[in-house]
Amino acid sequence: MRKHMQHALTIALVLAFAPALARAERVRHVPTADAEAGSALELVAAAPSTIPKLVVHYRTLGTSAFASQELVRQGEARWVAVVPPAAVVAPGLEYYLAAGEAAVFASAESPHRTRVAVTDDESRRRRDEVRAGGRRSRIHTSFEWVDYGTNVVGDRRLDDSYYRIDADFSYRLWAYPLDELRVGYTRLIGLKEALGDDCAPGTSVCNTDAGFKVAGWFELGLAPIDGIGLDARAMVLATQTGFSVGGRAELRVGVRDATHVATGVEHMADVGTSGFFRFGWGTVPRVPMSATVEITQLPASSARAGVRLYYDIGLQLQEALRLGVRAGYAARDQDRGGFTGGASAIVDF
Repeated sequence: MRKHMQHALTIALVLAFAPALARAERVRHVPTADAEAGSALELVAAAPSTIPKLVVHYRTLGTSAFASQELVRQGEARWVAVVPPAAVVAPGLEYYLAAGEAAVFASAESPHRTRVAVTDDESRRRRDEVRAGGRRSRIHTSFEWVDYGTNVVGDRRLDDSYYRIDADFSYRLWAYPLDELRVGYTRLIGLKEALGDDCAPGTSVCNTDAGFKVAGWFELGLAPIDGIGLDARAMVLATQTGFSVGGRAELRVGVRDATHVATGVEHMADVGTSGFFRFGWGTVPRVPMSATVEITQLPASSARAGVRLYYDIGLQLQEALRLGVRAGYAARDQDRGGFTGGASAIVDF
């Protein structure tokens, strides 16, 4: 009697688990050992078309809840699911496959583990994101006054000065080598010394207007190598003589908001060309600073080249708000010069 009961129990267990065992034997899957962080992970299983729907249950290593995704049949025996890049993060991914309610590869209690390696670009992106506090967008505004001094010719006082306003919006892509995109507006209005025909009849020297009221520009921020940045800007200006074009380029080694060295050139038709060298440092917490030497013709391409030396100090009032001030000296010749000053504001979000 006891032997008959054992046979009956064995038969019952085989019948109970036979469907699951049959499904497991009919589903073949070669697991993925490694994956790259931030890249989609394709999972492929081989199973006949008569199999119940196949589902992959996955989770990031260290989390408890599984996300689910149904495999899609491709052909007679190929089933595919793609784990989204957002779920493929270091240090790893755990998953198992189920047909109907039965696990056919690994299980919820013992999922397969795929190691996720962090690529150089992903590691770099994480560092930049931490440095930026996770904020990709930035609004920047600045005002600057530049005075080269007053030239006295006879009884005339000739001013040589201008002011400049910049406003721009930038978005950090961190899609290397493309680092960020920036669009902006510039206004530059000043006075220049003029001779002869540019002055009123009977006047040999005078002041005339220089600069432009409106300029729009677009800039690409490139970062081909970690720690090296290249900004390239294209401009369209409405100058005193009509529409003109311009551009700006900056090569930078280091972090722009911290310690770095940079050199660049800016050219605006009818307004002039400038070249500069800047050294910045971030050794004082929340107070970035920089010193710049600039050789420039601004505000007019007909002006003699002048030299500017100015110093910038920023103050990080909040994590997303920074104010800055600028002070310096500008001169076109050794016997006269004037004050350079300005202010700026940056909001990150």
